[in-house]
Amino acid sequence: MRKVLLSMAPITVALVAGCGSGGDAPSDAMSGAKRVEAIASTLQACSYDGRPVEAKPAALAGSAPNDCVVAVKKVMDFTGLPANFTVVSGPVPNAAAVIMLDNNQVPRRVIAFNPKFMDDARAQVGGSPWGPISIMAHEIAHHLSGHTIVPGGSRPEIELEADKFSGFVLQKMGASRDDATRMILKVGNVHGTPTHPDKQRRAQAIAQGWNESCLQARSTGCDGSGAGGEPLSTTAPSSPSTAPTAQPAVLPRPGSIPFKYGRFVIDETGKLDPGRARAMDQRLYDLARNVGAEFTILVVNDLRGLSAQDYAWEMMRQLRVGKLDVGNGAVAVVAPRQHQAAVAFGPGFAKEAEFSNPDKQLLQWVDAAWNYCNDADGCQAWTDNLFDVFRLTLSNVEHTKWTIQYPSLGALITHYDEVNAERMRTKRAFDPATDQPLGNLIRVSGTVTSMSAPTGPGQANPRILGGALGYTAVAMKTDDGYPVALYVSPRLAGLMPAGKLKQGQRYTMVGRLQQTGDKAKQYSAMWLFSYDPL
Repeated sequence: MRKVLLSMAPITVALVAGCGSGGDAPSDAMSGAKRVEAIASTLQACSYDGRPVEAKPAALAGSAPNDCVVAVKKVMDFTGLPANFTVVSGPVPNAAAVIMLDNNQVPRRVIAFNPKFMDDARAQVGGSPWGPISIMAHEIAHHLSGHTIVPGGSRPEIELEADKFSGFVLQKMGASRDDATRMILKVGNVHGTPTHPDKQRRAQAIAQGWNESCLQARSTGCDGSGAGGEPLSTTAPSSPSTAPTAQPAVLPRPGSIPFKYGRFVIDETGKLDPGRARAMDQRLYDLARNVGAEFTILVVNDLRGLSAQDYAWEMMRQLRVGKLDVGNGAVAVVAPRQHQAAVAFGPGFAKEAEFSNPDKQLLQWVDAAWNYCNDADGCQAWTDNLFDVFRLTLSNVEHTKWTIQYPSLGALITHYDEVNAERMRTKRAFDPATDQPLGNLIRVSGTVTSMSAPTGPGQANPRILGGALGYTAVAMKTDDGYPVALYVSPRLAGLMPAGKLKQGQRYTMVGRLQQTGDKAKQYSAMWLFSYDPL
C-alpha cells in the first residue's frame, strides 16, 4: 500500500451513484490545487492480496459497476449490520478498502472495485461466483469493524479478522467451506509479509469463520462438506438479519480470531420474550445505522470460567462491537444461572455512560426476574425490564457525534481560532453548537514521549487520573508540534491489535478533545479511543 494523490471533486458524483451509506456527502468543493494538496497524503488503502494500491488524481471517480453494487448489497443483507461505506470504481488490483478525506477534509470510508473485478475474479477460480463475493466480504469487514488502515500498509492481525468475517458471511450465503477459501488459496501470498499473512493462515481464518457460522445456525454438514452453489439472492433475512428467536444462539469461544458478528441481542438461554427481543434488536440496529454506535446484549448460560466483567471484555474484542477507531461499542453480559452481570464499555461509549451503574441494576434484575423467566412461558414482560437498564445510556449515545471531524489537532485549533475571531469581530453570542472545540472527535499523529502523566499547570488533570474508571495518562507530541496528554482507559490496550502503547513509538490516534493548549507549556488533552503504530 502506498500513499495516493487523489482529487475528491468527482467523488461527489460517485457518492450519489454508489451503494451504501457512508456518512454525509461532501459539500461545496475546495479549489482544485488546494484540495489535492490537502488530500495527497491522506488516502489510505488496503487491497485483498496485499498488492500496492496506486491511483492518479480523480482515479477513483467512477460509479461502481452494477454487478458490484448488487453483490455488495447481497453481502450486506446477510451481515445484520448497516453499511458505513460508499462503493466506487477505479484502477485498483481487485478491490480495496480505502479511507480518504472528503471536500470538508473529513475521513470517509470507501470500497473501490476494478471495473473488470467480477469477471476477472470469477475466472481466477474457474468461474465460481464465490471468488468475487469472498473478496467483497473481506473488504466490507475492514470498514464494518472500524479498522484504521495506516500509511505503509495493513497489518496481519486485522487481515485475519477480515478473512474470518468473510468465511462467516459466505457460510450464511450458502457457500461450502471450500468455496469460501478457494480465492485466497489462489491469489494469496505463499509467504507472509509485514502487512498480510501467508495464504494458509488466511484460509484457516476463513474456515474458522465458516465453522462458527455453521455452528451458530445449527446446520448439518459443519465439517465443510456442503455442496455450495450460486450465492443466495432471495433468502436473506430482513435487517436486522439476526433478530432473536426462541432458539438459543451460539457465541464464539474467547481467544479465537476476533471478527464482526452482526448481532445485537443474543440469548443463549432461550428465555427472553422473542417479540420484545426483536424490538430491542431493531432499536440497536437503528442506533448502528443512524449514528454508528453499537450495543450488544448477551444473556448467557456459561461464562466459561471467566468473571462477567472479563467475559464482557472478551466479547467486546471477540465480536468487534462498535467501530474500533472511535471505540463506540458496548457489551452487556447477563449470566443469571451464575448470578453475575457486567457491562464492558468501549472507551468512546464509556464517556456517555460514566455516571451509570448498570452492573448493579442487572443483578437486581436477575434477583427479581429469573425465577419467573425459568417458568415454561419464559421472561415475558421481564424482558422489557432488562432492556430498560440501558435506555438512558442509549439515548445519550444517540445524540453524540461519532464522525472524526479533524485530521489533526492543528487543523481543529486553527478552525476554532478563526471562528472565535469572527465571533469577536461581529460581537455575536457564543453558540456551543458551532463555537465549542471541546468534545470533537479528532485524529492525530505523533510520538509517545512519556508513559507517565504530564504534571504541572495546564497538563494532566489529577482529578481524572485513577478514580472509579481507572484512567491513566501518557504524554505525546503531535507531528504538528502540540504536546498532548492522553487519558487512557485501563482496558483499551486489550482491544487494540497493536497491544500496549510504547514510549518512543509514533502512532495515529483517535480521541475526543478534552482541553486545548498551545505548542509551549499548555498541554492539550484528549480521551484516547484507539491507536495504530506508524
